[in-house]
Amino acid sequence: MEITVIIPTYNRVDSLHQTLQALQKQTLAAHLYEVIVVNDGSTDGTEAYLNNLALTLPHFRFFTQKNAGPAAARNKGIYAAKGKIIAFTDDDCIPQDNWLEVIYHTFRKTNCVGVQGSTYTDVQDITPLTHQIDNENGNASVPTCNAAFTKDALLQIHGFDEHFPYPHNEDADLAWRIEKVGSIVFEKNMRVYHPPRLDSFKKVAKRMKIMESEFRLFYRNPQAYQQKRAASPWKNIYWEIGVKTQMYYLLSRLKYYRQPLLMLQGFALTFLWWFDLVKRLPRFIHQAKKERKEFPLSLQ
Repeated sequence: MEITVIIPTYNRVDSLHQTLQALQKQTLAAHLYEVIVVNDGSTDGTEAYLNNLALTLPHFRFFTQKNAGPAAARNKGIYAAKGKIIAFTDDDCIPQDNWLEVIYHTFRKTNCVGVQGSTYTDVQDITPLTHQIDNENGNASVPTCNAAFTKDALLQIHGFDEHFPYPHNEDADLAWRIEKVGSIVFEKNMRVYHPPRLDSFKKVAKRMKIMESEFRLFYRNPQAYQQKRAASPWKNIYWEIGVKTQMYYLLSRLKYYRQPLLMLQGFALTFLWWFDLVKRLPRFIHQAKKERKEFPLSLQ
């Protein structure tokens, strides 16, 4: 067993089905890889679906846990994995047919401990209410929708940090700690399709809450954060995201003038995010103090 694919899932049984179908079509020989799905407390029929699948698919296993987030789910998969290489993707992604073959050969021909792949989306289908990853040239955060690492390296750094306040930045933290063990390379032919996923207005309006995770990422990895992201989480949150990114979004909403409701929703989101960033300032201050107390030596 060379590769273990780990997929955390939560209430996305339909898109998970598409992901698993893609993994059954892989060009890599079937005996060289296994697939592990970790059901993170889903309530949409995922458990029954996985039970039925386990009866028919070879080299397929699943585990169920109480809802604890994707970091905990991935860690459960890592410790159960039989493969020497651990490949990660998400339950709303579709790997290309040669995805695992590219991963396998990349590790064989390089001395790396990690590989980041190219993730693409349907740019024309992106709206203010969709979520997608568009990473065709590599990203310093190494999104786990398309990444692979040696199991030895993952165990050496004790896997994902399960204590981020929101499921955000745990992949960047993992990658930056892995880079202290060995190199992570980018492989453009390791491709995963991430279709734009429509979310509710209410859910998207609360997106700024995940910025709380910036402080843990910074205090755990201050040098890497300053090299790859910003001088501080405050600058990243309130300047890079709060001003520059939001002004870009505000102007980009104008292209939806033929869809007035969507354009107005986009404008509303930007103003709600600005308001939320102001409202959350006390929480951010508290989180910064908490992380600085936990990782006081990291800044030295």
